Amino acid sequence: MNMISSWRHQDKPVALLLLVDYCVIVGTFAVVMRLRFMPEIDIIDISELRIIPQVLFMFFYAFFIMLVFNGLGMYKRKVWLSASLHILAITKSSAIATVGYIFLQYVSKSVLFLEYRSVTFAWGAFLFSSLILLRLGLFPLIRKGVFKGDLRRRVVVLGASDVGKEFALKCLSGQNYPDLKVIGFMDDDTPQTEEVVKGLRNLGEISSLRDNLDLYKIEGAVITAFDLSYQRLMDVIEECVRLFGWVDIHCDKASCLQDNLDADTYFEIPFVRLTGIPDTFMMHLYKRVSDLAMAGAGLVVLSPLLLLTTILVKLSSPGPVFYATERIGFKGKRIKFYKFRSMRMGADQDEKRQEATHSYIRGDAPGLPSKIVPHEYVTPVGRVIRKWGIDELPQLFSVLKGDMSMVGPRPSPINEYEVNDDWHKKRFDVKPGCTGLWKLYATRFEGTTFNHSVLYDIYYTRNMSPLMDLYVILGTVRLILSGKADG
Repeated sequence: MNMISSWRHQDKPVALLLLVDYCVIVGTFAVVMRLRFMPEIDIIDISELRIIPQVLFMFFYAFFIMLVFNGLGMYKRKVWLSASLHILAITKSSAIATVGYIFLQYVSKSVLFLEYRSVTFAWGAFLFSSLILLRLGLFPLIRKGVFKGDLRRRVVVLGASDVGKEFALKCLSGQNYPDLKVIGFMDDDTPQTEEVVKGLRNLGEISSLRDNLDLYKIEGAVITAFDLSYQRLMDVIEECVRLFGWVDIHCDKASCLQDNLDADTYFEIPFVRLTGIPDTFMMHLYKRVSDLAMAGAGLVVLSPLLLLTTILVKLSSPGPVFYATERIGFKGKRIKFYKFRSMRMGADQDEKRQEATHSYIRGDAPGLPSKIVPHEYVTPVGRVIRKWGIDELPQLFSVLKGDMSMVGPRPSPINEYEVNDDWHKKRFDVKPGCTGLWKLYATRFEGTTFNHSVLYDIYYTRNMSPLMDLYVILGTVRLILSGKADG
């Protein structure tokens, strides 16, 4: 669900596709312009360093189109290795690119856009045919030619499980992944130097990865160990991300991500990719600007609802309108957290509720719901505002203040944070959010454990992007409209 521009941190074929796609989008537009208006218009005048406005805009619009490509899976192995999936994705993305351009053209009436719709449709058709030709015809040939030599990435398989062995054997066959070169395994239960499969031996314990890095010229790793604890798994992930910038995972502890997210595949085996947290100026700028825009607009548009809820809460039961408490936020710092009060006073002091919540976190009581609510405390108005997510609206003020983001990990009550394991706390390496993947998937799948909720949060922190935020926001709106906001 994200694009990583770094050649070292991303699959080299994907980096090549990113470059090709950008050139195709801009190039096809320039060619169509030239064919339509030649010789009246010089598209690019190098002598005067001049580019006509329509082509200049396309340099920027191309990035939006590539986000659409990414959202439709065009940079995932399972798509660009399947002709049928690839053609479907190209068809959809070309249509969205064309319709999106026409929409912007209609709304703005700017000189940045073409005046003739026929030229726009011609560009859409040319873009589609060029993508088909290059991605399904030329790109596979280039990829196979380029990665036959020493440019193959040298990876180790961490864990000699059946899945790990299957992955290694199919990589050795070289049918679909000539860019990957498995050089061996690292496993805690297999004697060192012992052959695991077909000439691939165990290079040492998983903990010796850093020590063996230079010795074996390791450039990446996939985790297929099924006997790691959650804490150990997170430690291995962190080590791989520090060393390589990425890691692909298929194991029992990450099953909720592999099964429920749109995971990419190696040989039909779903793998989840985690990278470093995108800690860049542009990402921080995007998050802050989008937070301010959405929270500000939300408060303005929903102000009548906020006023009505304030009156109803005040009249429905004794106590303050807002429930204010402290929760854990970014880097473990305490933040003020606000909601419309939906319960009678004293509900947060219910010892049975706290005990049940701690049991849920520790995993002592399988089958407990992800949100433990003492229904005997909920007021009549509270039931309504909880069902439709209205009680959460005051968190928009926390977003404006900068304590929270619109999308992010679930903020933790202090008494719950104190019983978290160390790996649970990694989700607070980014700001907590009003909603997040944890919200969507805990509601969608019954029996979601606390560990699984944390894994959704950690996946988000390592794959943040504007497209993922849009996916979460739209998914949350769907939950609210279906009356499942309190799920």
